[in-house]
This record gives sequence, structure tokens and C-alpha cells, in this order.
Amino acid sequence: MTYQLAAIDLDGTLLHSKTHDITPTNAAAVRQAADSGAIIVLASGRQWATIDVFAGKIGLPPDAPIIAYNGAMIRTHGGETWFHVPVPAAPSEQIVHFCAQGGYHLNYYLDDVLYIKEETHWSRLYEQRTGTEAHVTGDLGLMDGREPTKLLLIDTPETTDRLLARFQAEFGSSLYITKTDDEYLEFMQAGVSKGVALAHVARRLGIDATRCVAFGDSFNDIPMLEWAGLGVAMDNARPQLKLVAGLIAPPADENGVGQILATLFPVHPEHQGEVRERQRGDQRQIQVDEAADASP
Repeated sequence: MTYQLAAIDLDGTLLHSKTHDITPTNAAAVRQAADSGAIIVLASGRQWATIDVFAGKIGLPPDAPIIAYNGAMIRTHGGETWFHVPVPAAPSEQIVHFCAQGGYHLNYYLDDVLYIKEETHWSRLYEQRTGTEAHVTGDLGLMDGREPTKLLLIDTPETTDRLLARFQAEFGSSLYITKTDDEYLEFMQAGVSKGVALAHVARRLGIDATRCVAFGDSFNDIPMLEWAGLGVAMDNARPQLKLVAGLIAPPADENGVGQILATLFPVHPEHQGEVRERQRGDQRQIQVDEAADASP
């Protein structure tokens, strides 16, 4: 099968877990796939700006589509918005007020800007993982009447598991509520998913689902892997995702995406030496990072 489009999740999939960055090997593999004619679609729960950084690092063209906010927004690397479905004001206000009363940390995304009530342990963790700079408001109730693209509650895995069940019972099918990491509980408008967004991108570009491959590691990637002709779950993925995948890739930290892309979009023999050198460079950098982490 010749694939025309590759949709790739970031955290836990394309990015290294220690650096939260793309390795030279993965970046080169994605560029190679793009150079071979494939459409590359970065697809993440992150806001567009923090995904777009990686489109720039890889060197994707301005018209490369980016699926952000778990599918609530599609915007190209060049900044053209194709699709945007925000959360309605009424349920957004309910969630904001619930978090304020219960003392839960909440990320509020409006116009691709992150707003928080105050700095907390959870806001610092999120910034460390994503590089996102949050704007402190003192009171997210000031946003009443607005329609955010996404809301993200961050807490312990046990708390987000408990609140997932609570909110799903409260809102039913009127919102898309999912966990994207152990600590992350996310709220989007009903009907939003990475799978719906990927179908929108493919339809706009005239590409059949059978010609699409999708890579992921978590619950929010399930719709995307189910829709694509080939769904690839990372070896470090959630067991539920592996059940719907057609292929299991090596772990993210072993350049699993790059390894699979290299088989689907082979490197020309004259460039194989460059690839091996990048892989050795990746290993050296990982050793440096591990040594830095181990130092007092």
C-alpha cells in the first residue's frame, strides 16, 4: 500500500519523553516522508502555537495542516484556519465555576492563548512539558460568556479518573471529555475528535482513508487510528489504543515513528549514512540528558 498522508501525535509518540522535543532522527524521517510526497499532519491535544513550533523545526511547508486541541481546530503551519469548533459558553462556565469552588487547576484556551486563575504546581508541570506560557487572570470567571477552544483540568491520576466519570454523567454526549495523560482531563465540543479532524483534512485534500496512516499513544488517538487505513500505536501506548491499531511501533524514545516512516517512505540509499549518524547523535544526546538528570 502506498500512503499519501501521515498524521502524527506529539507527546508520547513523536517527542522524546525526557526532552519533550523531537530527535534529529525523527525529524529527518518526517522530512523524508514529506520530501517523498506525503502530506504530514501533526495532530495533538496541544494548542496550535506549541504544535506549530515543531512544524517549523521539521521544515514543513506553510500549507501543512495541523490538528490542534484534539481536533477542535485545524490550522496550517502558515496560519490559515480551516476548522474551529469551540466549547459553548454555558458548559464552559459550569466547568470553570466547579474548578474554582473545588480548588482544581484549570487551563482555559481562548484565541490560542492559555489562561489560568493562578500559578500552581500543575501549571508549572504543564509549562515544563509543553513550553506554554500561561496568562494569569486571578479569576477565570472573567471569561463567562466566552467560548474557549478547550478546557483542561490537571490533577492526580486518581482525581482525573474520578472526575472523568462525574463529568461524563453530568454532560453526557453534549461534550467530548477524554483523558490525554494521567493528569489531564480535557473538555471539547461534542463531535470533536482527532478522527473527525483527520477525515476533514483528507476530504479537503482528496485523499482516501485507506491512503492515510496515523500514529498515537493515548485515548484521544483512538478515533484517529480507527479512521485511518493504517493505525500505528507506539509500544508505550495505552493498551486500549493497541487494541485498535494495525501495527505496533517501537517506543517513542527509540524513534519508533521514524523507524516506521522509514519503512513506509524509504530513505534513498545515498542518504543512509546520514541517517545512521543522526541516530548516533540522538544516543549521545540522550546520554548527556540522563547524566544531567542524575547530577545533584
